[in-house]
Amino acid sequence: MPKVSVIIPVYNVEKYLSQCLDSVINQTLTDIEIICVNDGSTDNSVEILARYAAKDKRIKIISQENSGYGKAINTGLTTASGEYVAILESDDWAESDMYDTLYNTAQQYNLDIVKADYYKYWSSDFNQLVKIGRIQDYNTVFSLKPEQYMSKIWGSIWSALYRRKFLQDHHITVTESKGASYQDTGFIFKTNICAERIMLLDKAFLHYRQDNINSSVKNKAKIFALSLEYDEIENYLQQHQLFQWQTLFLRRRIEGCLWNLNRLSPENRHIYLQQKKPFMLSVLHNQHMGQFQLPEKKRRKLRLLETSETLFLWRYRWKDFIQNLRRFIR
Repeated sequence: MPKVSVIIPVYNVEKYLSQCLDSVINQTLTDIEIICVNDGSTDNSVEILARYAAKDKRIKIISQENSGYGKAINTGLTTASGEYVAILESDDWAESDMYDTLYNTAQQYNLDIVKADYYKYWSSDFNQLVKIGRIQDYNTVFSLKPEQYMSKIWGSIWSALYRRKFLQDHHITVTESKGASYQDTGFIFKTNICAERIMLLDKAFLHYRQDNINSSVKNKAKIFALSLEYDEIENYLQQHQLFQWQTLFLRRRIEGCLWNLNRLSPENRHIYLQQKKPFMLSVLHNQHMGQFQLPEKKRRKLRLLETSETLFLWRYRWKDFIQNLRRFIR
């Protein structure tokens, strides 16, 4: 059993793949397996994988028809034999001591999940540090409680290790929906609420690329992709009778709705609201949210939506204008 299985879903990333693979094969933790799942690439990604696999026997290549990011990761999870698993996107890269540090921490504290800060990265070698917790959240073992809200731990699937047996015991996989985006949203929610021992590290190792124009987060056309993820989370809570997490889930879902509106085009925002407006207003008037009550700033947004959908959407268009103006000035 290797200490860590690193799962790398690969789809048409010839421009960045070598940097990603170099960062993994040069890890100071050498007892790893590297599972590269080629999801029907049509560029030179397959040739790059073959060249690296010929030099490093730890690399396993699995090829499948194009089935989407979620299916690729689940294929890797099925194949993985490591004590812990990591998921690394093929346009990102990790510093050489990332898995060594994460694994030793997981071992020392018997963790289900260990997660670190990360950098937003541009090809110009500009890095922006992203902190995933508050000062008091770091370097201590905790588990989430249904009445607890930690806003910044809901991202960064790729700067973490997950105990493989923990994932199996709780039947946690990634949503499989071909062509969709944000398929790690459900995975993150499920792992966070099911884990009994989590630790956040106030160190950053992972460089999360921001300038890949083919990245799924750049695709503004997938209006309801995030909604599919929240539907999957709701099904998981029902299936496993985890009703105590329902209120926390509602807050995550409404925040997801508001965030999603930022990335959509003006036309798609209107389409999105036609479906989501009733849910959004129901949360505004829900008197049972307890301490998960939305911050006042977000409640003001929802009250504006209730008063005037036109004004609500105009605020987003004004924000678009300001962002575009800043890009032009730069």
